[in-house]
Amino acid sequence: MKKGKLINLLNRLGIQPIDINDGWIRVSCPLAETSHASKSDRNPSAGFLINDKGPSVFHCFVCGNRSMESILNTYKWKKGIDLFQGYFSDEVAEQEQITSYKEKFTEKSYYEHVPQEVLKMFKPIECADSYLKKRGIDLEVAKRYGLLYCDKFVTAQGTSWENAILTPIKDRDGKTYWLHFRSTEGKRFWHGKPKHFNLDTEWGRDDSFFGLDQLDLTKPVVLVEGAFDCLRLATLGMTNVIATHGGISPKSKKLFRLKSMNPVSVVCGFDADDAGKEFTQAVKHHFDDVVVLNWKLVSCKDAGELKSKEDLQIVLTQRNLKFQDKYRLKAHELV
Repeated sequence: MKKGKLINLLNRLGIQPIDINDGWIRVSCPLAETSHASKSDRNPSAGFLINDKGPSVFHCFVCGNRSMESILNTYKWKKGIDLFQGYFSDEVAEQEQITSYKEKFTEKSYYEHVPQEVLKMFKPIECADSYLKKRGIDLEVAKRYGLLYCDKFVTAQGTSWENAILTPIKDRDGKTYWLHFRSTEGKRFWHGKPKHFNLDTEWGRDDSFFGLDQLDLTKPVVLVEGAFDCLRLATLGMTNVIATHGGISPKSKKLFRLKSMNPVSVVCGFDADDAGKEFTQAVKHHFDDVVVLNWKLVSCKDAGELKSKEDLQIVLTQRNLKFQDKYRLKAHELV
């Protein structure tokens, strides 16, 4: 769904856009009341994909992925708002344009990174070794990617974050530009922002990937969605994997940047769902001869669910991976 019509549809539903970035309209999760343990979304973690050539999809780090039809059905059932006919006929009536969000058009020449003093507030990842083992992630792999452990942190706003894995999103320079927290006690996520640490600054860069500091551009680059997908594959011996840590579209600055790096080839290992298909299509918009991994071959939704190295080999072998002759690799050579 195109941007203007998607914004109009969200307006009609009473869903307030926060900002637009990388082809996604960020919102507070409209399903939080029933799907989130806290019954709210204090740190907005959801978005709708802008898609000029087809249907949009909804993604939330807690709820997962949903089609627009699913969202509309939920609103019809919960609030009596029926916009199905307008949606399918592409005739959702326009309302007055909102002004509470802004698009980030300005290109930055300098990106602010997370101060080391902030990272020093948290404990070594060894403190969460038992949780990592349950997730199938090797401790040495977690240390290599710089993971930390948050036993308890109270934000400047008085919110308590407890028992969480801190995943730093580092760039090629080795500096951290985003802080992602994942609870070890449920599917809850937090995004560490300067205001949480009582800092008056703005860190982050919108063209980053998790694992970019580990990337070797002379080898095939494997793209996945989440950091834990990347960590699981690294534990199974598959290197050169980076995670988008969020949705992407053909207009994504992440993909433009990856394209500029000129990798020898790209492999898509996104989740086996509708959103994963959308992300794969976005990658194919920028790269030719993209190889796609199918986790359903071993009854998995994503790479993070892989049970063994043997299952990974099945996925790689079934795809009969082929690259340019100079870099042609057999499946077993990727792990």
